[in-house]
Amino acid sequence: MAHLQPPNIIETCHISPKNGTVPSTTLPLTFFDAPWLTLPLAESIFFFSYPNSTQRFLKDFVPNLKQSLSITLQHFFPYAGKLIIPPRPDHPYLHYNDSKDSLLFIVAESIGTDFDKLKTDSPKDIRVLHGVLPKLPPPHVSPEGIQMRPIMAMQVTIFPGAGICIGNASTHVVSDGVTFGHFMKYWMSLTKSNAKDPATLLLPAPPIHSCRNMIKDPGEVATGHLERFWSQNTGKNGSHSAPENMLRATFTMSGNQIDKLKSWVTEQSENQSPVSTFVVTLAFIWVSLIKTLVQKSDTEAEDEDKHEVFHLLINVDCRTRLKYAEPIPTTYFGNCMAPGIVSVKKLDLLGQKGIFAASDAIAARVKDMLSSDLLKTAPTWGQGVRKWVMSRFPISIAGAPKLGFYDMDFGLGKPCKTEIVHIETGGSIAISESRDVSNGIEIGIALQKKKMETFDIILQQGIKEFEM
Repeated sequence: MAHLQPPNIIETCHISPKNGTVPSTTLPLTFFDAPWLTLPLAESIFFFSYPNSTQRFLKDFVPNLKQSLSITLQHFFPYAGKLIIPPRPDHPYLHYNDSKDSLLFIVAESIGTDFDKLKTDSPKDIRVLHGVLPKLPPPHVSPEGIQMRPIMAMQVTIFPGAGICIGNASTHVVSDGVTFGHFMKYWMSLTKSNAKDPATLLLPAPPIHSCRNMIKDPGEVATGHLERFWSQNTGKNGSHSAPENMLRATFTMSGNQIDKLKSWVTEQSENQSPVSTFVVTLAFIWVSLIKTLVQKSDTEAEDEDKHEVFHLLINVDCRTRLKYAEPIPTTYFGNCMAPGIVSVKKLDLLGQKGIFAASDAIAARVKDMLSSDLLKTAPTWGQGVRKWVMSRFPISIAGAPKLGFYDMDFGLGKPCKTEIVHIETGGSIAISESRDVSNGIEIGIALQKKKMETFDIILQQGIKEFEM
């Protein structure tokens, strides 16, 4: 297991778009952004092989990384800005102040931590990952009581002769995983090209900010989220200490295993319809995780209500699914995800056909969301989410295979590992495409040590069952 030795900070600086390239801009929050006001930061880490010295890293890689980030922020400028929180009842909003706002950028060196052990799939103390994550600066509060919260911080850490970690911490209020992935791919493309003139490069399309005013709240959806935020607002910026006695592990299912699981589920489920990779993998992991979490408590309390319902929260990208006069572009900058709650009775989820019940329920929920008018259903989202929050084991999904985090290349080759760290705070399952296996899926889990051992056993038993 990797040692808990923090890296040495070499440099702390601030990166912003070149003065005059982005005018001072204010962006309103939409009803898609408001739910994230009370939730933890989004935190992620990208690992890259780099068998070079610290001196070469500082001379050849870091200057290019900074310059390309500055150019990238000309298009993704909210990440360099602030979340402005006026006193109630005025609503929070995003603001970028030209020549004043910037993104915290930390350069560090790790000597005592083994890079290979840090990026391992095997269970590791989750606190070791926090050493390569930046901390967002604290909010500034004006004499008028206006909070100004930084939105993003980056940290690049070298492990001499072994690798590099690029760690990110940001408030989820500003954007979802689709926008963050867009930002990272744009920055990656510029860095790989040594920050040449963007006009001469084949880059991803820039983000679009101008359509926020098109996104109308269909039924005061944001109001409840704002009320909760105002009642909970403590002036903190969402940072948290790494939990003790918690492990992080990554499990991989190969494309061949997933195909066998899909065939097994299709043959035995009630509707006999083909299932997607996302649905069947998520169903399998959800059932395995719930079995892990209830195992001890249910053997000690056999009289527990067998009609208990477990809930899973999934998200659907709404960018192409909102019925406005003009469509929301796929490159829209912000949050644009609709929450969907999958509900299955405990008796069904933990029974012999639990995976089939979960798969049918997830597939039905996804189909229902994709076929419905999402704007009309939006006023009911809060009721579903509250039901999910109040349940015994609220599980949610972070990431998605289609985000393509392993497609990134800063000129060092694709990542040798990615981690979504913030799953430690909310009982989430991290899902991404596999870095090594064609059509495979990676699953990130954070659990206490004994539960992680149990989850591993249950998962492997489940794989043997459908591979027979």
